[in-house]
Amino acid sequence: MMTPISDWRALPFREIWIVDFEYYPGRGLANGGKEGDAVTPLCLAAREMRSGRRVRLWQDEFGRFPPYRLDAGALIVGYMISAEFGCHIALGWGQPARALDPYVEFRHCVNDGAAKSADRDKGFFSLAGALQYFCEDSIDTAHKDDMRERILQGPPFTAAERATILDYNEEDVDALARLLPHIVPTIRSLPHALARVDFMWAIAQQERRGIPLNKPLLDRIRTQWNSMQVDLVAAVDEPFGIYQIEDGKPHWRKEHFADYVRRNRMSWPTYPDGSLDERDQTFREMEGKYPHIGPLRELRYSLSKLRLNDLSVGNDGRNRTLLGPYGSKTGRNQPSNAKYIFGPAKWLRFLITPPPGRVLIHRDYAQQEPQIAAVQSGDTALLEACLTGDVYLGIAKQLGLAPPDATAQTHKALRVMFKTVVLGIQYGLGPHSLALRTGLSLFEASEILARLRARFRMFETYAQRVADHAGLRLEISTPYGWVMQCPPGINPRTVRNFPIQSTGAEILHVASVLAERRGIEIVAPIHDAFLAEADADCAEEVSAALDQVMRDASWIVLRGYELRTDCQIVRAGARYFDDRGLAMWETVTRLVTKLEEQRV
Repeated sequence: MMTPISDWRALPFREIWIVDFEYYPGRGLANGGKEGDAVTPLCLAAREMRSGRRVRLWQDEFGRFPPYRLDAGALIVGYMISAEFGCHIALGWGQPARALDPYVEFRHCVNDGAAKSADRDKGFFSLAGALQYFCEDSIDTAHKDDMRERILQGPPFTAAERATILDYNEEDVDALARLLPHIVPTIRSLPHALARVDFMWAIAQQERRGIPLNKPLLDRIRTQWNSMQVDLVAAVDEPFGIYQIEDGKPHWRKEHFADYVRRNRMSWPTYPDGSLDERDQTFREMEGKYPHIGPLRELRYSLSKLRLNDLSVGNDGRNRTLLGPYGSKTGRNQPSNAKYIFGPAKWLRFLITPPPGRVLIHRDYAQQEPQIAAVQSGDTALLEACLTGDVYLGIAKQLGLAPPDATAQTHKALRVMFKTVVLGIQYGLGPHSLALRTGLSLFEASEILARLRARFRMFETYAQRVADHAGLRLEISTPYGWVMQCPPGINPRTVRNFPIQSTGAEILHVASVLAERRGIEIVAPIHDAFLAEADADCAEEVSAALDQVMRDASWIVLRGYELRTDCQIVRAGARYFDDRGLAMWETVTRLVTKLEEQRV
């Protein structure tokens, strides 16, 4: 690791350009543009730090080339630089050879593993929040909101508005120039910081392409959504009996759910006062144990949290939104659950469909996390279980709890249980928690955990070394330089899981960069998977190329170990498939048709 640079003037670049664009969606919201439209650059302000040279350009002044250098002798600096890159892509200006994103580096600087999102003030990671953190004069956020709102409306702009917007644009550049001297000394490795921006370029490409949806069908569902909710409850809630209709609206009843849990002898997490934990995350975890509650969880989420109008869909039917790069402690993306099609209820994913003459290719890493755990720890027994093709049954067989010929079809319930068990050992799940999540007795859970620790002792030793390192150094990092602070009192599970999740994030980062360089059009990153788009006549070729990209990325990050991938190709006329949302999707589309026929 190189010695940190204490002064921005010591950065090894002849020119350092602070760059900021203003832009609006499509033709502008006032002209029929929608939030999900591809952005249209409006103006640019830039400042060269060494010479003080300034540039101000309105959209009718943009040329074929940018007004600053893009070669390796210049450093381009932008806050949340994927937005600036999106404007570069729109203008055909190309990728800078060297760039730095103070937003990413600020998140890295304050990446406290013990901090909760609720502990951060709203806007903490904004440019104004970063300036405030470093005790610099902040930005007038009220003025910024007003200006941004006007810009989003789009043209026409009066001469006075044009001058005001350019001044505002330049104010952001000056604010970032005040932040840069604070950010540079926090950078531990400049090469790593520059490499992180390569991923931001890939993210900008993915954000601009967007995910193609069946917009006419989405519009139909949106139109009928409020009218269908009572019928939706009647169709889906019938086996459960949780909801009650009052004043023509469905209402979740805690007491009915508690009765259902008792009647079905389900072991469900509770709060200290004995009430059931009804958080959506808990429902997701318990769905693995009780698959039959899947439709209830989809229904509950859809009625309580889903806002169909929040989905960010452009006039061209593509879902575009900020993908939230480096938004989590482990460096994973954190796009908006409300705006991103892969965020809300899973049944909405059936809206994903390729345009005519195109295909969508979904590839995901098969059982990625257990394999990362095996490779990082050097646990050959765990790796052997992974190489069986089904790590969950493989481990059950190694522990003597499944016959050698067991398959996912013959031992479905056992496999579901061991998926919880295997993921639990990554987090350091204790016997009480394991018993609760699987329905095992405390004795059985303790016995399984004892066998796991004995069988996979190298992984357990590795996990303990990770915890010891974090305790001694008060931080933990990846080989690619992403650091998480580990102050006293941090949750041990956060520390234990960091190497696995952050490695998964870095594999995705490398794969995104490789895909762009090899001409593969990624339209969505999805945790440990990608959705790519291609011409219909070269679907298999692009699918194979994406598989190779993902294998190469894992080989690079895991230093010689390749992760295999699974594939789903969605051809024209078909739609993305996720069996976890199938029942809800079929019910929703049936009710939409029924309501439309009633109104004819």
